[in-house]
Amino acid sequence: MKNIVFTLLISFCFTQAALAQYEQEIPVKPMKTLLGDGAKVRGFGSLDMRMTEFKGDLGLLMGAHGGIILNNHFVIGLSGYGLTSNFIVKDSEKFDELYMYGGYGGLILGGIFSPKEVVHIYTPVLIGAGGMEVTDSFNRSYGFGTFGENSAFFVVEPGLEVEVNITRFFKVGVGASYRLVRESDFSTVSDGDLSGFSGGLSLKFGKF
Repeated sequence: MKNIVFTLLISFCFTQAALAQYEQEIPVKPMKTLLGDGAKVRGFGSLDMRMTEFKGDLGLLMGAHGGIILNNHFVIGLSGYGLTSNFIVKDSEKFDELYMYGGYGGLILGGIFSPKEVVHIYTPVLIGAGGMEVTDSFNRSYGFGTFGENSAFFVVEPGLEVEVNITRFFKVGVGASYRLVRESDFSTVSDGDLSGFSGGLSLKFGKF
């Protein structure tokens, strides 16, 4: 047993010596990465206010998004938005008026063009999911109303924003987007009713 341990110890020492000699004779190449050794990673958060279209009418969405900025140009983050007004679904087949509540969110992928310029372009794309409830009561949580249904759905929302650098740590963005909804399961509203354009204002704070 001692001979085996001694042999292994000698082999380990010779291996280490050989590796050290090899590294001295042949320079070791640095590890290559997708973003490079000098990659810049910064973070930000944004408060968003949007007027949006549901079933041909307008409602107010409030929310936020944020994440990291890679090399000043590429954005990876998360977002979430919710309806803040009692949105009314008109011309229903079953009721004169129905109320809709809910929101959506998901992964944000985006690009920033000419970020060092005072005015520049930001192109975010949201990929995620959401959920809505449609009811005949403006406050169903208290048990009022006789009708209610809810559904989850898949959403993709590409957008375009004009950003203005106010300071090194604060930006304002004004832009528009189109929300494309699929796989909802309502009897009163369709995927097309939930899809629509949005336009609004973003207040962004972070290290840009």
